[in-house]
Amino acid sequence: MIATAVLTLLAGIGVFLTACIMLSSNLESLSSTKLKKMFSKASNSKLYGVGIGAVGTAAIQSSGAMTVMVIGFVNAGIMTLPLAATIIYGANIGTTITAQLAAIGMFSDDSISLALIFSALAGVGAFVMSFAKKERTKVWGGVIAGFGLLFVGLTMMASSMSEFAELPEVVEFLSSIDNILLLLLIGVILTALVQSSSVVTTLAITMVVSGLIDLEQGIYLTLGSNIGSCVVAIIAGFSSGLNAKRTAVIHLLFNVFGVLIFVVAGFVLGAFGTGYATMFETVFPEAPQTQLAMFHTFFNVITVIIMLPLTNSLIKLVMRIVPEKDEGDEGEFTPKLYYINSYMLKTPPLAVQQVMNEVVNMSHIAIENYRTACHMIRTMDFDGMEKFCNNE
Repeated sequence: MIATAVLTLLAGIGVFLTACIMLSSNLESLSSTKLKKMFSKASNSKLYGVGIGAVGTAAIQSSGAMTVMVIGFVNAGIMTLPLAATIIYGANIGTTITAQLAAIGMFSDDSISLALIFSALAGVGAFVMSFAKKERTKVWGGVIAGFGLLFVGLTMMASSMSEFAELPEVVEFLSSIDNILLLLLIGVILTALVQSSSVVTTLAITMVVSGLIDLEQGIYLTLGSNIGSCVVAIIAGFSSGLNAKRTAVIHLLFNVFGVLIFVVAGFVLGAFGTGYATMFETVFPEAPQTQLAMFHTFFNVITVIIMLPLTNSLIKLVMRIVPEKDEGDEGEFTPKLYYINSYMLKTPPLAVQQVMNEVVNMSHIAIENYRTACHMIRTMDFDGMEKFCNNE
């Protein structure tokens, strides 16, 4: 029984994660060009940035992809750090839509569940992809199929959780994990492993609904998943330029500060004999899936409200953490691309733009070398030979 439950859980996570990737890639191909235009025309309005981040992430169903896009624009020098910070704030709000969809899908009556109805869309989308002749129609078919598969994975995870809930040993073990820091750490590690906070949050929702964990435990797992979601951005940022690194650190600090604020507030509420679970159980009675999904949204919205006025201070802190470096302090020269890394390939329209920037940058280096060569021949001064060879 345990083996069956574990295999069903792994299958459910696999289907759910594949659905997220499928949904994200197809929605990206439909909306990336429009997002790029929105980024290019973006003003320095903080609220405008939050709006772009929230709507864009809800559209492409991936805060990771949105953050990588932002890092690319910052790296290309066409987006300022303050604007990038506000778009990342918005992305954290936009990513909560997946948890809300999962919560809706877990409502059911005596006849048929919403998850089963939505799951049927996987077949509809597959037929569209198979028989459509126009490329755009096939992409829409991919969106519909991905949306359906999202609920197929959700159903499988919920099924495995109900099997786990029948095992006294499992229930006893999970109910014994009441250390807040441990729950946060589990959320961070799980999200870092699957590289999707949506998967971990949805998993937490199914565990709460099946009674494997209580709402308070689910809340702290969800908080940890927000920190773990920064892994993709950190990898992408630290393989790019200085401002890209700073953007990745902004994303990390935003989530860390938000979690710290809520953990401290949780301790204060506990001192008064209440907690987040009590509050959300009161507001959304007899709907544990909605309680956790709404807490996830509440956490991100409140964190944005707190951090938005502090954006300039956050950027100053990040610039201290990731300071400017003199070229001479970088040690041995290592050839590298300045605008492209493997994570940019997840967003093809952006990757193409970055290739153009890379070609322009390379032409500037070539012109610099030509002038250096002319200078050395004319003056017979070869002090710049090392830099010349590095450029070459």
